[in-house]
Amino acid sequence: MKHNWARSMWKEMQSNDWTVQEVQLTDDKLCYNTKLLPRERVAFDKALAFVSNLDGIQLHNISENIMQHVTSPEVKMCLTRQAYEEALHVEVYSAIIETLSADPMEVYMTFERDGMLAQKNEHILRQSRILRSDPSPAQFARAIVANVGLEGIYFYDGFLAFYNFAANGKMTGSADGIKLINRDEIAHLKLFTLMHQTMKRERPELYDAKFVEDAVQLLADAAELEAKWGKHIISGGIPGLTDQIMDAYPKHRANECAAMLELPLPFPGVKDPAPWVVQFSKPGGGRENTFESKVTEYSKGTLSW
Repeated sequence: MKHNWARSMWKEMQSNDWTVQEVQLTDDKLCYNTKLLPRERVAFDKALAFVSNLDGIQLHNISENIMQHVTSPEVKMCLTRQAYEEALHVEVYSAIIETLSADPMEVYMTFERDGMLAQKNEHILRQSRILRSDPSPAQFARAIVANVGLEGIYFYDGFLAFYNFAANGKMTGSADGIKLINRDEIAHLKLFTLMHQTMKRERPELYDAKFVEDAVQLLADAAELEAKWGKHIISGGIPGLTDQIMDAYPKHRANECAAMLELPLPFPGVKDPAPWVVQFSKPGGGRENTFESKVTEYSKGTLSW
């Protein structure tokens, strides 16, 4: 086996099995209809609309785009597992939307009425097309960075809204589902980071100054777009979230992704405005729930960073 790290990654992903049936949404329907402020309901719906769109986009990106350019069998196994997990996430978002909404299509198709969401979806789709116009090794290296941004910036920023509601005692069932999804996304982020490190060793000539410039710009563009979206969905602020938080959090995440890829930080000096998220996002974090009997963390010591 050429890429031994992929075997360890595969085992970690396997150990993280869960199903949509474990996400309990009964209390959320009552909360959504009686406890959310009108502005909170708008923020929840828009956040849910985006992540449900994003997982669908990523499912097709992995299965129909990235995977066809990977020849390592053990890495392709991991990507196959990721595609399955993206499909599972789509199912969870569908369960949340169809439990809470009188008209689920209103949420699914928000991009038809919200120009900013349409713009954001199109930006992400353009990034997923990086390989289609030029399926070269150099473009594959950039596609890996784009996927690190997708897994480490877009998804994380989307999760922030759900965690904020739950931290305030609202929509806790939905947040429990997001925690399980978040745990998968940690694995996806590791997978693409390891792919980046491996390709950098195998094809060092691709990682020149132009690559570094393009890679940092990919992460910066993702964060800037996400900051605009975050401020858009909270419409000036909701309990627990301000424009300042929504601006800084995706930029902090961009810095985290850049550090993983050993790139210059796109936003030097930006601090994490929501440090509580790291602990709260773990299954079982923030309150007792039905997931405490599940594996809550990946086994440590199996990957070399």
